[in-house]
Amino acid sequence: MKQDDTIDDIKNALNGRPGQPIVFGVCKALAARCQCEPWITRAAAVILGLIWTLPVVAAYIIAGLCLKETEVRTRGFFSGLGVMIREWTEKFISTSRNSFDSH
Repeated sequence: MKQDDTIDDIKNALNGRPGQPIVFGVCKALAARCQCEPWITRAAAVILGLIWTLPVVAAYIIAGLCLKETEVRTRGFFSGLGVMIREWTEKFISTSRNSFDSH
């Protein structure tokens, strides 16, 4: 029975909270399209990500942008990321100028 409990714990961890995607919701959307449990697609993504990290991350992002169910969430993430990068860059440039001007 101990092994069944461990497998159930793994499934519950991979299923996440009800109604809330773990990252962009790609695995859940793919699971719904394939009519399987979300933990199966998430486990496959993790295993494949350990072997082929960069291609899996790229495929995940592309799928996030292409799937209707996840497009808004994915675009929102990257637009927010763009704003953060721009702010960090402006702050770095401002700090660099101030440091350069004081010397």
